[in-house]
Amino acid sequence: MSPGFGYVQQPGYASGSPGMPQRVKAARIVLFLLAGFLIILGLAALAQADAAQSSLDPYSGSSGFMAPAVEEAEQKAASQMVLAQVGMIWGTIYAALALVLAARFGKGGNALRICTIVYGAWLCVVGTFALGLTASAAPATMVMAALAELAAGVLLIVFMAQKDGVAWFSRPRH
Repeated sequence: MSPGFGYVQQPGYASGSPGMPQRVKAARIVLFLLAGFLIILGLAALAQADAAQSSLDPYSGSSGFMAPAVEEAEQKAASQMVLAQVGMIWGTIYAALALVLAARFGKGGNALRICTIVYGAWLCVVGTFALGLTASAAPATMVMAALAELAAGVLLIVFMAQKDGVAWFSRPRH
């Protein structure tokens, strides 16, 4: 008699649900890393812009004629501060969305896979525009964030469009 009380074991049959494929795990890790990276870079951009603004504070209180170089530096610092604040707000929104998507990978369906692809495409668009529009005026941390968004967006699209991702998010759930 074979094991299993007279029933022949089926080869290749695994009990329980299959584990998450490696590429889907990689996409989940990309989302978690992107969220952390965006939060850290947003804080660094604010600190860098604040330092640039505070270095020009002694000149801002003086009334009268200021040297054109000081005025130009003050305007550049002010624009960096505004860009950093806007980048911090949007970075926080993108980070929160990335965390929500990554947290739902275990139980999500095909709609979550499509949302992740759309999120990746949006990151590509935003990263490309951010690089093109703010590369000369933005702090270095904002440029790094744009590059990270672009790379993460490409990875998310690739990992979610492959058949492992399709199979994982289309699997039956009980």
